[in-house]
Amino acid sequence: MNTVAQVARQLQARIRGKDWSRAGKLPGQRELAGQLGVSRASLREAIAMLESLGMLRSEPGRGVFIVRHDEGRPARPDGRWRFHGRYALRDVYLVRNELEELAAAMAAGAVTQAGIARLRATIERMRAAADAGNLVAMSEADRAFHAHIFEIAGSPMLRDIAEGVADVVESSRQMAFADPVRVREPIDEHLRIVEAMATGNPKAARKAMRAHIRRAADRAGLALEVPGA
Repeated sequence: MNTVAQVARQLQARIRGKDWSRAGKLPGQRELAGQLGVSRASLREAIAMLESLGMLRSEPGRGVFIVRHDEGRPARPDGRWRFHGRYALRDVYLVRNELEELAAAMAAGAVTQAGIARLRATIERMRAAADAGNLVAMSEADRAFHAHIFEIAGSPMLRDIAEGVADVVESSRQMAFADPVRVREPIDEHLRIVEAMATGNPKAARKAMRAHIRRAADRAGLALEVPGA
């Protein structure tokens, strides 16, 4: 687990605590970084992660506020999308779809029983995290699932391309976890991807991955139409 994820887990635990819950907001970043013993840069990244996950909301000049469950799902993702000044979220999902469909198809022709077991293990991690209401752990298991598929695909070039856009893609994945009503949906979608890959059928693997990316985009507030699909 990297430093940002560790800090995000600490913040998530404190958000559930009485003091912060009563205040409805986080302490100032200088104070909070000192309490946690981390750099302000790592703290900002962790806060951005929790904003993407729909747990926090930053208001310039006012601070960082805790998002209550009864506030409901944000109407639009724009305010939570970290890279809005650089990439349109829709474009990120479209590129993700192409890369991940290809990875799933290639992996279907190369996956072993050990590879299937690794993928299923990440799904069980997601299920356990969902049961515990741990969005950070769910996000981490989701990232591991997709990373394993790229590894199984066995293409160094495809893996390098994926690693080059990893931060942007990871933020787009986190956006899809903000709706508490639909937070378990990717568990079943991942299972269908694994089942399709296990048949060794690249077309079935592509179809299952495409359905997952479309539904993830929908959970992030986008109606995604893949050209030519």
